[in-house]
Amino acid sequence: MSSSITIKRDEFTKLLGSIKLVENCCTDCDAVGGKIRQKTNDRHCIVEINVSSVLQSNDLCLSLVKQKVQLLKTFELDDNVTVQDANIGIEFNDGDYVFMDPLSKMVFRKPLKKFLDNTFITDEEFTSMIRLSEENLIFSHTISAYMAKRIKNICEGFNNETIQGDLENLEASLKIYTMNKENVATVIQGIALNKQMPKRSFKMIYLPFSMEINSDVVLSAYQVGADVLLCKFEEKFYGIPITIYTQVRLTDDSK
Repeated sequence: MSSSITIKRDEFTKLLGSIKLVENCCTDCDAVGGKIRQKTNDRHCIVEINVSSVLQSNDLCLSLVKQKVQLLKTFELDDNVTVQDANIGIEFNDGDYVFMDPLSKMVFRKPLKKFLDNTFITDEEFTSMIRLSEENLIFSHTISAYMAKRIKNICEGFNNETIQGDLENLEASLKIYTMNKENVATVIQGIALNKQMPKRSFKMIYLPFSMEINSDVVLSAYQVGADVLLCKFEEKFYGIPITIYTQVRLTDDSK
């Protein structure tokens, strides 16, 4: 059984850019029904990217995604090249994916999923892993695109891939430390909490800020256990929704 779609070149650029977002945290990329939803290599996060606006309801499974992104970049045109038909076609058949435009055709063999590091998380699996209730929402805060970029730069400058969240009473703040704790930057403060919390800290990954996205980031934290929060990050890449989920443990630094 086979199917095919024809997409405009700017839509192909969105698709390629969306796939590229996971190349540094995932070895493979597995889209089912037009949606990527998989664990990162370190198993600390679930990344969900809805590319159905481009792929429609098709599946696209790419092993060694960094290599595939580099290969698919060949379909991008230089400014001095014009073609009569600027669209790109993708064929989905039983054994291959075929990418083509008026100048080239490229065939990728479908990989066997049992050999992949990252595979699609089904709705049933996702529901069993992620249980969110608005009753358990501790806070939700929108971080502007500018501040998201600043967080990325500070994390890279401090050589630290974690961000510390501090909770106390009815407020939260986000800080970034150097590994030796000698230098610190407070990047967000005065986040309003929905309920009073004891003084606690948690550490979360900076992956949502490391992606090359000029987007606001909505950070929501849910209490899913006595000492466990589930952090949900929502952002957009040229209108394509991206959501990242990660669990963090609350600690009492005063002990």
